[in-house]
Amino acid sequence: MLADPLFELTRQNNAEFSRACTANRLLRLAFALGLKNKADRYVSGRLTKRMFNILQSDSVNERGERRVPAGILGILEGFNFNRDTSLQNVLWAPYSITLNQTAMLTTISIPSFIAKAMIDTASGANTFRLTAMVASVHFEKETFPVEPVQTDILDRSLQLHENLQLQMPVIDHQPDHSIIVGLGIEFFHQKRAIIEPVDKKHNALAVVKVF
Repeated sequence: MLADPLFELTRQNNAEFSRACTANRLLRLAFALGLKNKADRYVSGRLTKRMFNILQSDSVNERGERRVPAGILGILEGFNFNRDTSLQNVLWAPYSITLNQTAMLTTISIPSFIAKAMIDTASGANTFRLTAMVASVHFEKETFPVEPVQTDILDRSLQLHENLQLQMPVIDHQPDHSIIVGLGIEFFHQKRAIIEPVDKKHNALAVVKVF
């Protein structure tokens, strides 16, 4: 099987599937802190499939030699780590994502955040927290420096969070790295001083930008 020409296609498929699995594992490690209480049990398989789609978009290398970094990494945008709740369905606030290449700083800006009108939750939670992270990833060297940032736990009933910004430094970025930005939301029940997390199926985390 390792040398027989009849198994050449099998060897090619195995090699490419292995690269897709490695890319899946690397991104989940990079986003590990954000994935807590937000990922479903099938996320690894779903992300491997997305990585394989990216690998298949590699138009430079031949079949069997195709690689994730040579593919269209923008295919990652919109990937939700929780299949039960997508970020797009619970967070309706318009936001922008910018990269300051001089300062190597990524910013997610929500100019006028009216939480009660711009967040939907089936859990009945009255408080929430936003989490953002940016990873400078090299899929083959397997490096992914990342520093997540979070808001405080915010009251969903408040009318306005003016110019809410999440600023994240892009750590140890190199020209051959890819910059992957994630944004997530986590919900809580708060009564007086007691704060309890809701079932994680109501939380969300997604890849929102790839530079």
